[in-house]
Amino acid sequence: MNFERAKSIILIILVGTSIFLTWSIWTYEPEYDPFEQSSEFIKIKSDVQIVSDVIKPVSILFHGNGQHFQSSSPAEINEMENEFLQWRFSGLKEVSVKRLQRKFDDFVHEDGSIEIVFSDDIPIALYKTVLNIRDKEVPGFSFDRIIIKQKDISGNESAVYFVSYDHGKIYQGLVDSKKLRNFMDSFYRGSYDKHPEYIAETINSKRTLFVPENPVEINKLEYYIDYLDIGNLKNALFSFPKFVRQESVSVGEEYTDGTRLMTVNKDNYLISYINPAQKRKLFDSSSDLLQKSIDFINDHAGWENNNYRFAYMSENEQRVVFRLFVNGYPTFNESGMTEIEQIWGKEEIYSYDRPYFSLDSVLPSEGSPKTLKSGKEVINQLKSKDNIDFKSVEDISIGYKLDKSLDSKLVTLVTLEPTWYYRIGDKWFIVPFDEDTGGDQSGLE
Repeated sequence: MNFERAKSIILIILVGTSIFLTWSIWTYEPEYDPFEQSSEFIKIKSDVQIVSDVIKPVSILFHGNGQHFQSSSPAEINEMENEFLQWRFSGLKEVSVKRLQRKFDDFVHEDGSIEIVFSDDIPIALYKTVLNIRDKEVPGFSFDRIIIKQKDISGNESAVYFVSYDHGKIYQGLVDSKKLRNFMDSFYRGSYDKHPEYIAETINSKRTLFVPENPVEINKLEYYIDYLDIGNLKNALFSFPKFVRQESVSVGEEYTDGTRLMTVNKDNYLISYINPAQKRKLFDSSSDLLQKSIDFINDHAGWENNNYRFAYMSENEQRVVFRLFVNGYPTFNESGMTEIEQIWGKEEIYSYDRPYFSLDSVLPSEGSPKTLKSGKEVINQLKSKDNIDFKSVEDISIGYKLDKSLDSKLVTLVTLEPTWYYRIGDKWFIVPFDEDTGGDQSGLE
């Protein structure tokens, strides 16, 4: 064998080896241990909320034959939502100007209508992601109730109204009349048999509120609580968590990176976060503000068993509040244990205040059910108080007052006590009855 032939054989072997190794790398499939999803991973995935999960009606009002009925049942609200979220809307336009000759209140609360009421004004630019709107361009407006009127259902398409009660604005969209007839047959007819009667109370020239005619019986509730992972919150709020310093303070713990500060209040199970560098605001639209507030909580699985609902938004303050709801009723606590509040800065969150506990398992409660006074008694009580400007009252509602306690095994419990509340501006107050040992008149945002 001469030298040239030997070189050719060696070259062929090297080329063959190279091809084999390349093929082996491309086709190699390592054997991994079976992947087991941790409970934390599953929790994070299931805790992601979309717009329709967080922005929900708080009540449904039925008006007919001079009577009024109301429901706050989560089951009925969900059933009603499932219906109207399937409608196809078209021709959205403002009709407020055409209604100026009629008293606005009479239009909103007219006999033969259903009011679907939300906590605060909702930008249609965001809620159109929930509704099926065929229009390519939708006018910019906000609304806090959707109204369907029996008398306006005719022809092939009929009007459904979007109303901003505080701003006196009315917009309408057209929906297939057959769907509206089916809707009214399902929910409006017989509503007086299923729901308690409410009475109308004129607060001022621009506002009428509805309160139950008779005393209301609601169960007091007690819950064991569970806790959010403080580490997850720290990792979500600080850009470089490994550089965050932790210190013990009188209320609990503080975490800081030299700029941002997160305080853990272990007395009331609250987190308070602030980033002073974000104080200057760049104003987002109400739609963008609300969407990024929802996304922010999604990012660290912070909805706590999905019991929080959109409650209030201030575009001027760049502030959004979500509130804990239980069995269809809002909950309140003077320390902020039932609210998630965000204030946004120039690029990211400026301040973030929230509880770090969630309601776990409910216990049989002593002393339940509790009978609350009728709405008329609530109205009379508010009118009788010199320190309450009755004409400024914007809402009256039953809610739960949340307090914490320890059981015999020193396990933390929270008690939800049914209580009457009224709202002025964005602050809620306990209705102070004479037999109370002292009504809480501090503002509950």
